[in-house]
Amino acid sequence: MVNISEEVLYNISQDYKTPAYVFDLDAFHSRFAYYKEIFGDDIAINYCMKTNPFLTVESLGQTDRIEVCSYGEFLICKSQNIPPERLLISGVLKKQEDVEEIMSYCTDKAVYTAESVAQVHIINDIASRDGYKVNLLFRLNCNQFGMDEDTIINVLNNIDNLPGISFYGIHYFTGTQKHKIRKHEKEIVKLDKFFARINTETGLEVENLEYGTGFGVPYFMGQDETVTDRETLIIFKALLESMNWHGRISLEMGRALAYDCGYYLTAIRDLKESDGKRYAIVDGGIHQINYDGQLRGMYQPHMHVIRDGCNITTNLLDTNYTYGIYGSLCTTNDVLVGAYDSVELQENDIIVFERTGAYSVYEGMSLFLSHELPAVIVYSQDAGIVCKRMNRESYELNM
Repeated sequence: MVNISEEVLYNISQDYKTPAYVFDLDAFHSRFAYYKEIFGDDIAINYCMKTNPFLTVESLGQTDRIEVCSYGEFLICKSQNIPPERLLISGVLKKQEDVEEIMSYCTDKAVYTAESVAQVHIINDIASRDGYKVNLLFRLNCNQFGMDEDTIINVLNNIDNLPGISFYGIHYFTGTQKHKIRKHEKEIVKLDKFFARINTETGLEVENLEYGTGFGVPYFMGQDETVTDRETLIIFKALLESMNWHGRISLEMGRALAYDCGYYLTAIRDLKESDGKRYAIVDGGIHQINYDGQLRGMYQPHMHVIRDGCNITTNLLDTNYTYGIYGSLCTTNDVLVGAYDSVELQENDIIVFERTGAYSVYEGMSLFLSHELPAVIVYSQDAGIVCKRMNRESYELNM
């Protein structure tokens, strides 16, 4: 669903050049409100800023905490003067020198996660040395993430030897783009059993669960919402409420909050026909846009074409032309859409790829071939168009 008018998108393409990212703040807030209305006040929602760092500050009005997964993300939050009590300090690798600086800013005000016994000791040593105790979530393992049940139990049985640590709860995330509620049901049953085991074997209560939902979202034509439709979310909430364990729950979300608030604008710069196939070459490419699950343009994402401020995809009925939409990279992999049925396209038409609010900003090979980095624009009805980043040359980063 297009929330920003074609005129606004077209004006952005003319004023800030293409390629460009555009994020609809009203749609972002609306998505937050959608989940909060279903889950209620008893279940917190934490925004994963890795999804789209340009929405971090904008999330503060609705998120309970911001999940920070790297030292660089921490520096973004610090530079934006985000209070440490609003931060959840996570991340697979926590280097000693990074944790030192993060904890000097956050002290005991943030919540921290530990992926390993070594991380537990790093955090404990800094906190106890500086005379405070931090709330720590122990991450239950999945593949390379976290610690297994026995390891967590062993650490908790020796927690009296960790004066800088207060056992805050368990952090659990197994992956993203999970479209079946059955997957969540299995995970919730596993957590319920593990929490009972913790109480039995350590005498400790799990007070908090930080659960990474990994909700799948629909990117391509013909796909519907699965786990994020209202009926399924109500079932998901009922699964949480059916646990024998009763504590505070925080749902860690990113893609499901931001995916449908973004647009990627790229202009057609060359049109040609070879061996009966039509090619539209755009000034963007796969180095700047990524749809999880897309395979060399086999699936068509939600998209449309603007010409002179009008959506020609819907205004004209003659769609007797089929184009391959290709990017500007010197690789045969740069296929955005393999077969796009359309009206006859023209140079300088603007192709609008929708649902690019999550990860598309930097999951591509943004420095490949030293192409410029796209402008980043945010828009709301109240504030209008605000430029967060102008087009920027990247070649200096490759020297």
